[in-house]
Amino acid sequence: MTKTKFVGVYVNDTIKSGKIYYIKYKIKGKSFLEKVGSDKEGITAAYASKMRSKRTSVDRLKDDAPMLTNQKQITFDEAFELYIKTIENKSDTENNKNRYKNHVKPIFGHLRLDDITTEMIEDFRNKCRSKISARTKRPYAPSTINDWINILGTTYNYMINKKDLKLKNPAHAQKVEREKVDNDRERYLEPFELKKLWDALEKRQESFDNRIREEVTEYAKVFLALSISTGARLGSVLTIAKADINLDTNNIIIKNHKSNRTYAGYLHQDFRELISKRMEKLSPIDYLVSGTPQVLHRSTISKVFKNILDELFNQGLDIEDSKRRVVIHTFRHTFASLLAIKGTPIYTIMKLMDHADISQTIRYAKLSPDSGRDNVFDLRLIN
Repeated sequence: MTKTKFVGVYVNDTIKSGKIYYIKYKIKGKSFLEKVGSDKEGITAAYASKMRSKRTSVDRLKDDAPMLTNQKQITFDEAFELYIKTIENKSDTENNKNRYKNHVKPIFGHLRLDDITTEMIEDFRNKCRSKISARTKRPYAPSTINDWINILGTTYNYMINKKDLKLKNPAHAQKVEREKVDNDRERYLEPFELKKLWDALEKRQESFDNRIREEVTEYAKVFLALSISTGARLGSVLTIAKADINLDTNNIIIKNHKSNRTYAGYLHQDFRELISKRMEKLSPIDYLVSGTPQVLHRSTISKVFKNILDELFNQGLDIEDSKRRVVIHTFRHTFASLLAIKGTPIYTIMKLMDHADISQTIRYAKLSPDSGRDNVFDLRLIN
């Protein structure tokens, strides 16, 4: 490690990681050696010098030092660990942990909260566009990049709202523009295709002599039944508990994990017997799909359905063809599409889908049998 031209700034030139910058400083007589980052992360000696100035300013501010040390100057990694503990039993928690570990932590984990800027996050977003997925051998989807940026934003929001952090969120959507995502899936399942899928699941279950594999297919059937009965999002379906279902009224309390509130759904009569038998085995706090008090991991249910959906509906389609491929989210799109085809009012569909805005629902209006044709013909115009 050698000195640079900046006071208290040192550099270690490595073959693997490039130039790694460190700063030395004292606060209240105590010496600190802190790693700032590498040139591969965009860190320069000048930037490291600015960081050192911020650290030493704490000692001069004195009265403000405890606040700065306890809040602004904890690392993002420490802040994320505080945040993730608050959502431990949500269906997407493990996915968020993996997203953070593999993509966000290497860039931002070692940085202090007051060091991360909007410009750094924008640079991160731009570089992510050229990253190649090891699984698909293609660039990551825009929605995936947004997931990584949202980890930064939600962690800052937690620290600001719950820990009284006196900073502005550098990842706020008004500051960092998110990637444009085309979520307008056109593919939905016709009733005969739903029957085809249901029959395929039952056939699989009957052919298994392995009890574990039989149970996997059983919870897949429960998941499908709840999905196409309610149109709920994947995470919401996985967190429907026995206590959330009233078999007398067929009402279901559904949790919206995005808004952290609940809304009403309904159990279709075709699945009442299946769900009733499932509930007999469970305690009130058990989740319907997993059959236990623990939420089934999203990736587990995704793997169960992927092969069978590909076999039945996705033959010959490109893996990136999001408009025509059938995936788990297609169940939600199917629910709304079939309601529209039956002539359900668009505001009713909005309520059942728990959309925050009518603009999210209006795309289903084109499927409505009431196109306005009869209304036009009934108008009195020139006669």
